[in-house]
Amino acid sequence: MADSPPQVVLCWPGKTSAEYASLGIQDYLARIGNFRRCECVVVAEEPFTKQYSVEHRLERQGKAILKRLEAFHPFFLVALDPRGKSMDSRKFADLLQRQCYDDARILAFVVGGPDGLSPTVRGRADLLVSLSCMTLPHDMARLFLTEQIYRGFTRIHGLPYSR
Repeated sequence: MADSPPQVVLCWPGKTSAEYASLGIQDYLARIGNFRRCECVVVAEEPFTKQYSVEHRLERQGKAILKRLEAFHPFFLVALDPRGKSMDSRKFADLLQRQCYDDARILAFVVGGPDGLSPTVRGRADLLVSLSCMTLPHDMARLFLTEQIYRGFTRIHGLPYSR
């Protein structure tokens, strides 16, 4: 199984800086691994400089994200975006069911950094999903996403965690 490609890919710019979030993400990634092979891809975060605008940095970062995801082609791309579709945990589990069990493509999730996601990534996404109407720190969004993926797999497999 170690040589097989992942079925779920999580991609985001920069390291998770909050220790509690990093520990939680690692815990949920290990749990997800009981259901599907999951890989986390960290893309270098574009540094802040006065020389480049936020839009320019986002576009460079977006291109880097999509370039890294090319290794997982074909994939179904879900971009987390506040303007995306709201889902409850049951509907999110339905998405996992369709994409991880019924579709042959890898399921890739992208979480933006402090400045969000580039229009290029949002435009390439097969689905935009909002985790919350509230603004979340990007480290927290990463943790929430991994927890919801784990919750979804427990629901699919009829395990009690999802209640």
